[in-house]
Amino acid sequence: MKAAFDRCRELPYFKIFDDASLRAVIERGRWFSLSGGMELFRQGEPADAVYFVLSGRLIVVRRGEAGEEVLGYVRSGEPVGEMSLLAGESRSASVYALRDTELLAVDRADAERLLDECADFSRALAHSIVARARHPSASFKRASPRVFALIGSSPSVDVEAHAKALLRLVGLYGARAAAVGDPETLGEADFDDIENAHDVVLLTARVGESFAYRFALRHADRFFVFARQDARPPRPFPLTPTEDSPVKKFRLVDIVMLHEGMKTGSVSDWVDAVDAHRVFHVSGPRTEERLARAIAGKTVGVVMSGGGARAYAHIGAIKAIRERRIPIDFLAGASMGAIIAACVAMGWDDAEIEARIRDGFVSSNPLGDHVLPVVALTRGQRVEERLKRHFGDARIEDLEIPFFCTSSEMTRGVTRVHRRGLLRHALRASIALPGILPPVVADGELLVDGAVMNNFPTDLMTNLHRGVTIGIDVAREATISPDAFANPPRFLEWVWRHGFRSPPPIVTLLMRAATSRQELRPRDSPADILVTPDVAGVELRDWKEYDRAVIDGYAATLGALDRNWMKLAAIVEAGLPRG
Repeated sequence: MKAAFDRCRELPYFKIFDDASLRAVIERGRWFSLSGGMELFRQGEPADAVYFVLSGRLIVVRRGEAGEEVLGYVRSGEPVGEMSLLAGESRSASVYALRDTELLAVDRADAERLLDECADFSRALAHSIVARARHPSASFKRASPRVFALIGSSPSVDVEAHAKALLRLVGLYGARAAAVGDPETLGEADFDDIENAHDVVLLTARVGESFAYRFALRHADRFFVFARQDARPPRPFPLTPTEDSPVKKFRLVDIVMLHEGMKTGSVSDWVDAVDAHRVFHVSGPRTEERLARAIAGKTVGVVMSGGGARAYAHIGAIKAIRERRIPIDFLAGASMGAIIAACVAMGWDDAEIEARIRDGFVSSNPLGDHVLPVVALTRGQRVEERLKRHFGDARIEDLEIPFFCTSSEMTRGVTRVHRRGLLRHALRASIALPGILPPVVADGELLVDGAVMNNFPTDLMTNLHRGVTIGIDVAREATISPDAFANPPRFLEWVWRHGFRSPPPIVTLLMRAATSRQELRPRDSPADILVTPDVAGVELRDWKEYDRAVIDGYAATLGALDRNWMKLAAIVEAGLPRG
């Protein structure tokens, strides 16, 4: 009992307890250990106890229509399961030990007696419940990943040198960071003390049977697997203590591709081998800074909405962001916004982006290959040819900046997120406006424009990174004029007046229908900085109005950045050249 008492006394949660109250809780509790990867309780089960984490880490997972979602983490000194216990409801989520964890369990009957007899117990639980009730979507968000394992995929990868460089860089972004040298000298309580004293803890190990590697597997919240571009991954790649561990699928694993040696391996092979969530390419100091920002929780993600020709405004937005020296760490887009985001992810400068977009969209109508409609008003061949000309065989996982885009899977009515594979194929699906471009059929799925299900995927971006999300939305309003739909001419009369190259008003109507549905739905994860260019006078199909849209996007973004500069100042200043 004394060991449990002493441990609880070290935890902030129990500071409000006097000695008698704390002894009462420990006497009625069960102190036990849960091995990393094991289940504590499952969603839907009856709530029979409340648990307090004395050391280690738990992961909270909820099963929904879109699959299983990681809600967050429970650290030492925090309770879990108290809300469903006191409400008399079944468990609303499943909880697993992310690493070896010590817990104090208080069963339902004992918890009810303590609520009647122990004011400190009642007050502590009430504080937890009120905090989570006020911020239900952020209940566990404060417990974001803190322990990062840098895993060398081979003896030739000097993970210790990378850890040393990252410690310095992470410190520049205001995070208290430490590296664990020899974990064999640490007990669980010692490791918890290191974690509680720092914002970031780095572990280093190489794949193998060493104690350091096993320790990293049991203790890390997130893994960065360092791989050389001249090597291939071992299969299977061991990233859990046992292959049948229930928590295996919830491991957060990223690939850090080192541009060392001749490129003989494939990034996609590494992504598949470790089921990577993200890919970071490291080829110099600036790219290593992106990794440091990801560890420190200071990344910048940029999201671009669809909006036809109005999406040219995104080009002006990128120019403004670059002028202010704001790093871009993650990119995402839907529909035409995905096209512009992909240009940035390719590493093109402003001049190259302009040249390629003018060639692909401004010089001639990309939707000009009209046909009598069966599945769409156009053949889509012009769009496919231009995507191939400009993006070639580039793969998403090879891009300089991590990128994803969305399409809409119509047979199931869900958003499809494209994180891997040929970039041009993903973009073709993302811009397949229903009725205008033919849908994409791939792997048994029917894919149309990403704007149909989610035209502004800020929610997906905030799940991808920790930091500031800048969202540029060009499809909120003023995208269509009703004048063209009052007393419309017949088809032959339209052709006589405008020819076949000018798209009829139905194209604008279909484009607006695709991009407007999601605008009325509230967002759980809005952008931290929202940019909404007016793009006055530019409709969705005005492909010639390049300059006006770019100027509006540039001006609107500068204004939004100025108004929100405090959210970005520390990130920008940390990345400025020194000395």
